[in-house]
Amino acid sequence: MDEQKRKGLLEKLEIIRGSKVIVYFSYTPLDDRILVPLYQELANIGKTEKIDLFLHSYGGAVDTPYKVVMLIREFCEKFSVIVPFSAKSAASMIVLGADEVVMGPISELGPIDPLVKHPSYKDFWIPVQALRCCFEYIEEMINNSSNPDVAETIMSSVLSKLDPWLIGDYEKALKASKQYAESLLSKYMLKNDREKIALVTQSLTNGYFSHGYPIGRQEAKEMGLCVTEAVGELWDVIWELYLLYQTILSGENCCNFSLSTLG
Repeated sequence: MDEQKRKGLLEKLEIIRGSKVIVYFSYTPLDDRILVPLYQELANIGKTEKIDLFLHSYGGAVDTPYKVVMLIREFCEKFSVIVPFSAKSAASMIVLGADEVVMGPISELGPIDPLVKHPSYKDFWIPVQALRCCFEYIEEMINNSSNPDVAETIMSSVLSKLDPWLIGDYEKALKASKQYAESLLSKYMLKNDREKIALVTQSLTNGYFSHGYPIGRQEAKEMGLCVTEAVGELWDVIWELYLLYQTILSGENCCNFSLSTLG
């Protein structure tokens, strides 16, 4: 029954949008494991005028979004992202490589703060900005301390737990996220409004303190992104499809993701 309903909703969405729709729905970090199944879905579709990526993700690796955008654009002239609920961090990076983002009243983008695997805890991912915030906090504590021994103890304790090579790698991830954002905006979403590229990049990569800050459709518009508001039947279909995928994945292993098309 769910499969029949899924295909019916996808077919209706494709008719309304005049596109081919690919669904990526995941509760686990986005990484390169998506690339081979994504290519297989795209190869099945073949070259087409317009592709919509129905995207629900809370983020992931810094390099993967750029690869996803480049791969999808090999198969279409126009590329749009539909966000039913959350497309955060690395998923927001994918949005920057689209021609438009379709958002409803509950849809959220987020700051581009890539996730990296924790060096000690298996399958535990952390926002890269957290490390920089840690150093800023330590610096503040040291500057506010009148006791040099306390400052030295704090710094020694922290540094003893950190690998300098790891710190450098994290810093590279931050710089890479900015580079990718500028590249995608200049090639695609803001190619006709280049004056906004630096401003939007700065805002998304360094303008928010919370990794989970919700950037709704109005704020995304005000920022300068090309937002199409989903209303009426379009939004009804998007939201029903989101709820269906949520139900389907809730009964599966939490490490799974769904990548699917109408076929």
